Amino acid sequence: MKFGKLILLFSLLAFLTIAGFGCKGLSTAQQQATAPVILEYWTVFDDVDALQKQIDIYHASHPYITVNLRQLRPEELYPRLVEALAEDRGPDIISVQNRRLGEFLSKLAPMPPSVNDVTITVEKTTLGTNTVVNSQVKPMITLAQLDSQYVKAVGEDVVRNGQIFGLPLSMDMMAVFYNKDLLDRSGVAEPPKNWDEFQAAVKQITKYDKKTGKIIQSGASLGLGQNIPGSDDLLYMLFRQSNVGYVSRDGQAIFNSVGAPAGQIMDFYTDFANPTRDTYSWSADQGDALEAFIDGKSGFFFGYSYHYPVIKARSPQLDFRVLPLFQLNPDNSINVANYWIQSVTAKSKHQNEAWDLVDYLTHSKAVKDYLDQTDRPTALRAYIADQKNKPELEPFVSQILTAENWYRGRDYAAALKAVQDMISEWLQPAPDPDKADRWKQDILDRGAEKINQTL
Repeated sequence: MKFGKLILLFSLLAFLTIAGFGCKGLSTAQQQATAPVILEYWTVFDDVDALQKQIDIYHASHPYITVNLRQLRPEELYPRLVEALAEDRGPDIISVQNRRLGEFLSKLAPMPPSVNDVTITVEKTTLGTNTVVNSQVKPMITLAQLDSQYVKAVGEDVVRNGQIFGLPLSMDMMAVFYNKDLLDRSGVAEPPKNWDEFQAAVKQITKYDKKTGKIIQSGASLGLGQNIPGSDDLLYMLFRQSNVGYVSRDGQAIFNSVGAPAGQIMDFYTDFANPTRDTYSWSADQGDALEAFIDGKSGFFFGYSYHYPVIKARSPQLDFRVLPLFQLNPDNSINVANYWIQSVTAKSKHQNEAWDLVDYLTHSKAVKDYLDQTDRPTALRAYIADQKNKPELEPFVSQILTAENWYRGRDYAAALKAVQDMISEWLQPAPDPDKADRWKQDILDRGAEKINQTL
């Protein structure tokens, strides 16, 4: 406690010195280098308390930099950013979802090769204190380092036209949550290890109202789009696990050109919401998939690591566990990457300081401290082995090296809607049963065309 108070006192003294309350001993260049700077930082899902703690540590050695951290809802980030930038009062740093980086790209600044990093320490002397200003040119991460130090998905997402547009604090990917009590009561002795066992377990868990045929206990929330978080990721993952093309290397949707396998995959997914199939376990009447799982009304939920603390907080009595995502071919596992990138805006008047802070938070010991405090999966290869030893992280981290992002266009919201609409249409009966194949191909064609219009 005493040590903390001393640090706080030293930081305050340093700030007063550089703010002009006694700058004797500092050269003109040092005074200019340590002129007060205010950084506005807008974030979304990142754990704000843990992030603020690392910012406070950074501030202790950079007392002339004040960081105003603000948390926004995902849906309000982009419109507020556009509005703020138009009035030249936008943030310096923002958290951008990896699927939406292309949408934000024109408003972001690429990472520079280096930044000027000015730190201040206050040394105690026999006559009082002595402020020491240390200035250095700090190299930023290179493309080669990005490739060797971060998991594959990061480099594929943040590098545009040979330049880096941000770095993540953590990584996230999909896994399978299951309600252990519900499985036990349904006679499912062991959690499934693959898709076949999963289908069998879903049939065993799902219960229907005998009079209405409606689902009263869901085996799993699958088969629809709008009320299932990550439905687009699930569909992409099923295509990739089946070794069937979904998008090309340049991001073009190609699932409409692969023939019969596309229809079989669409059937597999939508059969969980098709009342005529024996795997029928989910409908629009079930509401939101996450809420159903939290309420103990669903046996399986496909979610991300950030759902774990939400479920724990909302339903502390729920006995749930997490499995790695089921694989069709364990020797060639496929998963999906869904995470947030810390980027600097092009209109920031303090890009040097903003990038220095981003580098500190995402590419120094600070990120390890952040990950330990939040139990988020790492994006850095160096910490994977350690996180595999943590039971709550192992199901996610075990898949991190093969995680991918399916969308890098300019309008993820429109692309997501195209996928969800395609799923909904697939569940509708063909107007002319004799032309059902043509009708289903048209659904795939429309979905692909809508996605490609957003690239």
